[in-house]
Amino acid sequence: MPTIEHPSTPPRPVGWTQKQVQDFAADTAKQWDYEANGRIDPIVAKLGGRIEMTDWTSPQQTGRIKVSGPGDFLIQLSPLSGETRRLFTIAHELGHYVLHSQFGKFPLEISRHGSDRVEWEANWFAAGFLMPAAEFRSLVKKGWNEAEIATRFGVSEAAVGIRRTVLGL
Repeated sequence: MPTIEHPSTPPRPVGWTQKQVQDFAADTAKQWDYEANGRIDPIVAKLGGRIEMTDWTSPQQTGRIKVSGPGDFLIQLSPLSGETRRLFTIAHELGHYVLHSQFGKFPLEISRHGSDRVEWEANWFAAGFLMPAAEFRSLVKKGWNEAEIATRFGVSEAAVGIRRTVLGL
C-alpha cells in the first residue's frame, strides 16, 4: 500500500500531568499485553510501525520517529545505544506516536534531542509503559535495589532512579 505523503506538523503537547501520562502508558502496556522486560518490537509491528538502525555517529542522537499516517510510522535507532537505551527509546517514540500523532492522525517527524514539553511527555510515557507504578512500588516495598529493578524492567539504573524519585519512593 503506497504511503500518502502529508506535510508533518509540529507536535503539540497533550497537556496532561506527568501522572496522567504515566498511568495512561501503564494501561496501554496492559492493553497491548506488554510484560516487564518483554519484546516491544512486535507491538510496533502490530501498530504498523517499522524499526531500523541508522548510521548516526553522535551518541546524543538516540532515536527518531516519522509518522506518515495511521498505521504507518518508522522508528529509527542509533547503533551506539545499548539494549536498555534501545528499549526506552522505542517506548519513548511510541509515546510520540500515541500522544502527539494520535495514532497517525497527525503526521509528524521528531528527532529525540532537546528538552521541551513534548519530549517530557514522551519520556513520561516510556517510564509508565516500561515501569508501571503499581509493580514498581511493590518491588521497592519488597526491598529490591535499583540494579534488581532495572534488570526486572529491562531499563537502566538511571531510569529506575528517576522513576523512584517521581514516585516519591
